[in-house]
Amino acid sequence: MAELNLMRLMLGGLAAGLTTFVLTGAVNATLLAAPLKDWAGDTGKAMHPPAQPLALGLWALMSLVIGVAGVWLYAAISPRFGAGYRTALLAGLAVWILNKFAVSFDMTALGLFPKWLLAGLVVGGLVAIEGGLLVGAWLYRD
Repeated sequence: MAELNLMRLMLGGLAAGLTTFVLTGAVNATLLAAPLKDWAGDTGKAMHPPAQPLALGLWALMSLVIGVAGVWLYAAISPRFGAGYRTALLAGLAVWILNKFAVSFDMTALGLFPKWLLAGLVVGGLVAIEGGLLVGAWLYRD
């Protein structure tokens, strides 16, 4: 079994995380900006999000974890499925299922987001994670 190229794994993971962060921010700042603002206003004093710099830092950290884990998964499955964009998309789909899709059931059960807003976040997350994994996998080499 081939050894993982840790330097390329970290490079690909960092690039995947940065891409995921930027794409998520783009979706949230454009397509979901008004619904997110309305939701935040409707929650009033019930929600206590951290200050914006801390929230951005946490989202950046989450994106980095997603990127590194996704590229690691890509590297792990590419001997079986072959290197390339299809395997990157498969790895991204697996990460999305665990990170966004499955968590959306928890968010729904807790009543944290309206279903239509949560659907937008989940679909936007799919686009962001898949885009990130395509970039990260492109940089990863055994």
